[in-house]
Amino acid sequence: MSGLINTQAHRAARNAASIALADTGPGNASIRCYTALGGTLLAIRSLTKPCGTVRPSDGRMALTPLESTEVALVTGACTWAELCDGSGVAVSGGRVTDPAGNITDGTGAVVADPLGVGPFVLGGGAAGTMVYAGGLVLLFAALIG
Repeated sequence: MSGLINTQAHRAARNAASIALADTGPGNASIRCYTALGGTLLAIRSLTKPCGTVRPSDGRMALTPLESTEVALVTGACTWAELCDGSGVAVSGGRVTDPAGNITDGTGAVVADPLGVGPFVLGGGAAGTMVYAGGLVLLFAALIG
């Protein structure tokens, strides 16, 4: 059986519903950054409410971080992130890279992610996806769906 190919209109409707889901709960939706799927929580970045928009050009979700001074909780290499609702419950998750598609591996080396640029992109200077306790978490892009 081959995979289902959705139209742009279907993608946009699905992603509008995902934004509405992420905006449920008493707080703001957030992106939680981890060392890996199931790994150590490194940072939490709050999003606006609504947490994003659907891009008319392709129906994808563009998440919108709050202008804030939120900082990393722990030093580590971020390679996984989750979009969480206003109660902190994960809605979706995916890889984290820098804008060039690199990650910081477990040894601290910057290496190319074999899958290219991830849905969550950290940027702001140095290559890789290292965050430092007390340092700002600069979300360059979060384009999902």
